[in-house]
Amino acid sequence: MAFEYKWSHNEANFGPPTSDQIPGGCHISFEIILKFQGNIVALRRPNAIPGHELPPSAKDHPEGLLYFCHNLIRYGESIENFIARTVQEQAGVAIQGYRILTIESDIQQKDQQWAFTPYVIADLELLPSSTSEVTEVIQFRSANIPADFGWWTKDELLEFLTTHNLVQ
Repeated sequence: MAFEYKWSHNEANFGPPTSDQIPGGCHISFEIILKFQGNIVALRRPNAIPGHELPPSAKDHPEGLLYFCHNLIRYGESIENFIARTVQEQAGVAIQGYRILTIESDIQQKDQQWAFTPYVIADLELLPSSTSEVTEVIQFRSANIPADFGWWTKDELLEFLTTHNLVQ
């Protein structure tokens, strides 16, 4: 090798993927906000997003909570393929397109994992339908944001959607 970079300031440099979450490790998970015909779309799930933990407030909502699509990208997967696959798997519909809104980088308190999280808006071809995993599909705008999201407060979501010009 003609040049070898020395990682001296904890720069992003990762080994091969592992099958288990490692305390102090890193993960890249996308939050995919769904949009259909000008409305934001949320999915009510009686259980967590597939492969993810329930939020602390789940015990107070036996009917389930609202979520967007959320998942970890696979090693080597393109962003476009990841978003299309995740929305199809979790919402049962195809996307027309997407755009990355912002990217957060922080350390999770619970396990000191470095969470690298791109936030995406995905325009849907069709409105999702209810299934055994998705018991309700909600459409909303800024005036009627639901309060029972799993990982967002109503105020956080309004601020995020307003900042990114996603609500009317």
